Amino acid sequence: MNLPLNTRRSAILGISLIVLGLIWWLNLWWLLLPGACIAGGVATYVQRRRIGRTEEAVQIGLWGIGLGLLFLIDFIFPGILFLAGASVLARGREATIDERAQRYLAALRRPRPAARPAETTHVPVTVHPGAATQPSLPVSDVAMTGETTRLRE
Repeated sequence: MNLPLNTRRSAILGISLIVLGLIWWLNLWWLLLPGACIAGGVATYVQRRRIGRTEEAVQIGLWGIGLGLLFLIDFIFPGILFLAGASVLARGREATIDERAQRYLAALRRPRPAARPAETTHVPVTVHPGAATQPSLPVSDVAMTGETTRLRE
């Protein structure tokens, strides 16, 4: 999606307002903080990756999306410890993690091949000599219909 900057901001603002309206209408306020964390993590990941800071992009994406998921499932304190451990383990491996994430996202965007049609079996039909034949039905050029009865209102 290569929209001009002003158009892209307008689209993001419009979508954000629609989402906020749905949250208000359906009374889903508990989704606001997790959604903001996840959206911020994804947006910052894309922005940092675009300027070539892959290490920062992976760490910020990990923390933003991770915190959003932790708030979503209400697993805050132990989850933050798990998230910090994952962040420490990811140090120095950000380029590999980013490459795998990009490969996974590309596989999701790729159109799936259409399902193969079901295989059919062709069975030959043979008529044995001496078998009873079916009488042929007369074919007429005029369609045979019965009388139509109309119901009055």
